Amino acid sequence: MSKRAILFGCGLMMASIGSWLVAQSSARSDTSAFDRYTGCKFSDGLSVVETSPLAPSIHERTVQTSKGPKQVGMVEGRRVMFAYPGKDFYANVKVEILPVKGYAETRQALVDNFDYMLATSKDSTRNYELKPKLNGLDVRGLDEDKLEGGVLGIYLLLNDASRMVTTIYFLNQEPKDRSFQTIEEYRAARDRFVSTYTACVGIKH
Repeated sequence: MSKRAILFGCGLMMASIGSWLVAQSSARSDTSAFDRYTGCKFSDGLSVVETSPLAPSIHERTVQTSKGPKQVGMVEGRRVMFAYPGKDFYANVKVEILPVKGYAETRQALVDNFDYMLATSKDSTRNYELKPKLNGLDVRGLDEDKLEGGVLGIYLLLNDASRMVTTIYFLNQEPKDRSFQTIEEYRAARDRFVSTYTACVGIKH
């Protein structure tokens, strides 16, 4: 499976990726708000291999909830792609700054969307071992039970202080192109990523 093909794929869990459009050459502004999200260092060789800004014309996206579709406004965003050396994409991370106006409602829509994905995906399980707060962030995640499909896990990080929301899509690949071969290895790598990344982007005291 190619790097490009993995960004489009199977089932409900990939639907949110398709609604988040990016443009390689036209950023809205040169802001340092995303520096921590694009410059995090990992001890296991994982690194950022691509970044791209949200297209200037995109100001909102639609998410599904049990009460119907909801609109999520966005001030600015980045797509950040991670990979291990010599391997295909490991994680597709979307970072967005939400507007001040209506933040509480928008935040709730994102939580409701997470709950909707969990309720409507028969092969996904919530990660109840995940602490609800990590480095000052509100964190929740769900994972596939098997190494099948294009996306193996979706994790939502909410930073109320900065109004930044991060959605992490842990990607599946052909066995030769991924850094893990069993579901246990996937979970171990996922836990390392979440622990390291929340330490990088979380609230500093």
